[in-house]
Amino acid sequence: MGVKENRNGEKTANSGNRQASFGVFLKEALQNPVVRQWLIAIFVFFTLVGILQIDLVPQNYKIKVGEESKYYIVAPRTIINRYQTEEAKKEAAAQAVQEKSRLPEYQTISPRAGSNAMEKVADFFNQAEQVRNRLPKKFSLLSKAEQSQAGEEFRRALKETDPGTASIGDQEVFTLLAMDEDRFERIRKVTRTALVALVTEERIGSAQLKTVREKMDLYTQLPRFAILPEDRPVVTELLRLLVFKNLVPDQAKLHQVAAEARKNVQPKRVVQGQVILREGDLVTEEQYQLLQDLNLVDNRGNRLKIFATLFLFILLLLSVGLFYILLFKNKYLRQEHLLYLLGLIAIIILLTAKLLTLLPSPSLDYLIPVVLASILLTVLLDPEMAWVFTVLISLFVAVIADYNLSLAIYYIISGSAAIYSVTHMYSWSQLLRTTVIVAAVNFLSILTIGLLFGEHSFITLLGFGLVGMLNALLSTVLANGMLPFLEHMFGLTSFFSLMELANPSHPLLKRLLIEAPGTYYHSIIVGNLAETAAEAIEADKLLVRVGAYYHDIGKIRRPYFFVENQHGQNNPHEKLNPALSSLIITSHVKDGVELAKEFGLPEVIQHIIEQHHGTDLIRYFYQRASEVYQEEKETVTESAYRYPGPKPQTKEAALIMLADAVEAAARSLKNVTPAKLEGVIQRIIQERMEYRQFDECNLTFRDLDKIREAFMKVLSGIFHHRIEYPEAIIKEMERKKINVGGHSQ
Repeated sequence: MGVKENRNGEKTANSGNRQASFGVFLKEALQNPVVRQWLIAIFVFFTLVGILQIDLVPQNYKIKVGEESKYYIVAPRTIINRYQTEEAKKEAAAQAVQEKSRLPEYQTISPRAGSNAMEKVADFFNQAEQVRNRLPKKFSLLSKAEQSQAGEEFRRALKETDPGTASIGDQEVFTLLAMDEDRFERIRKVTRTALVALVTEERIGSAQLKTVREKMDLYTQLPRFAILPEDRPVVTELLRLLVFKNLVPDQAKLHQVAAEARKNVQPKRVVQGQVILREGDLVTEEQYQLLQDLNLVDNRGNRLKIFATLFLFILLLLSVGLFYILLFKNKYLRQEHLLYLLGLIAIIILLTAKLLTLLPSPSLDYLIPVVLASILLTVLLDPEMAWVFTVLISLFVAVIADYNLSLAIYYIISGSAAIYSVTHMYSWSQLLRTTVIVAAVNFLSILTIGLLFGEHSFITLLGFGLVGMLNALLSTVLANGMLPFLEHMFGLTSFFSLMELANPSHPLLKRLLIEAPGTYYHSIIVGNLAETAAEAIEADKLLVRVGAYYHDIGKIRRPYFFVENQHGQNNPHEKLNPALSSLIITSHVKDGVELAKEFGLPEVIQHIIEQHHGTDLIRYFYQRASEVYQEEKETVTESAYRYPGPKPQTKEAALIMLADAVEAAARSLKNVTPAKLEGVIQRIIQERMEYRQFDECNLTFRDLDKIREAFMKVLSGIFHHRIEYPEAIIKEMERKKINVGGHSQ
């Protein structure tokens, strides 16, 4: 008994160990960012599959054609009535062909015209030959009564074979019956040749037949037929008698006419909510076909097909989005919260789309807030990602709205307009401009696309256009309300947040003004310099200005160790060794990052604070240390006199680095001249390039030229009242700048 309990106890312990091990494994797995990213993708994927599947796999009814219906069935979505549409196309094609086939331009010479002409000539001359053979003697030796009788016999024979030739005149009849055999054969051959040529070369319709007969004497005079003069009158009359209309409908052209007529037929639709069958109705072929198209009958295979198709469709679109992120936005993979944001917005938009499309009014399809997603992602992330997301989400919406391609085009255009108008928005008043632009684009695109696809009347499209304008208004209002929440939730920064940070009443800026007024003034000037340069190189000028305001907030901890806050007081660095001074100077970066975190500044501002000196060398203290240690025969390492970095990762951080150094250097100048200012700017840019401070941001040489010009423009405006001409350039400008306080590095 004890052994059994021991074994049971061991089993329980082993089970507990396995559960504990699984828990440890799960915890470690969730700490892996790659695992979390895959879990996000899988969750979003199956959520989207679930959303798109709702109402797309309908109930299956047991119904047969000709039987009485036991159900009351309405259309769960709008579809094309293929039966009525096909009937309308057939009717339109038949009517168009009937009308066009009468017109000469839709007729052509019959390919059987030549053979018909040969048959016609052969029948005619065969009848003449039979009558000639039955004559008892030469026609000229017959009495007039016998000749008339022979002529009537000839006409009766012609009437039986070709009634049209029975109208031949007496003169031609008597000539044919009286001529000798050689002439008879000659006229037979030349008539056949001329008639075949005539009906295969000339277009002869009802309108042209009379003209051809009137000009037949000219036709028989053509040299190529070699008609003897004495035969010409007979041949001419025979051709007038035998010629016929040779035009038949041009089937190739009429086929195009029919295809065009079918193409112009507007599809007949069964709209969502329309009654298809009532209880007691006899099921017709048309009704059964509608139920098939709606997958309401025999849809067991369709259920699997729909699920598999949507599964692959969603997988394809998500793969496109993932490929774009991997190729162009790899930073998102290092910032999981951005992936969470994308997934959340996608689910919100598609859930809203599903709810709106389940309602019976088709106008609600134009109220789906795709523009909301475009605005939010443009403000919170970037325009490129917002546009790719807009395209993908528009395709999803098209599937939800009964595979409506025109709706996808509309939302792509609408979202693109929103992205364009929101990009580089720097004030609240511009949000109104966005609403107006998107509303106008929505209205025009709905009208244009609706008329192009021809699905609705113009009046209906006007109503849809008004709904599109309402969509623009609601989307911008919702975006304005959701932005603060999303920023806080995902740790992001929009221009609205930056505008708040730029307010001088911010607690941190107030502290900077009171505790380090010189640094505060310096930051304002740096902001002006950097913002002007940002505008020149198309960087984010609002981010640059706000980043400049906060880039030196670390100096609050030890304000009097920095020259702009000393106001004529003794320089404390004169009593410190270079290594300690260097440590104090570099610590303002670390202190600034700590203060930024303490006051909840966005990460993008923290990064600017951290990067605005890069890994630059503190030249003045490094040189002092070299002189001191050289006397003591000791070596100095540069790494001890460099900022910890990292180097600027963005154009904005690089701009603040340059503006910071340029402002400090320009402030240290005496008797400022334009040449001195330009020399300072050029030297600082050159030094930062030599120390490879721009290796990790995408500044170009053209950008640097524009930055230099922008700095010169601003500094000339600041120092113009102090400029004296001429003046020698101050020697050792940079050394002097650092000697004043050392902090300008």
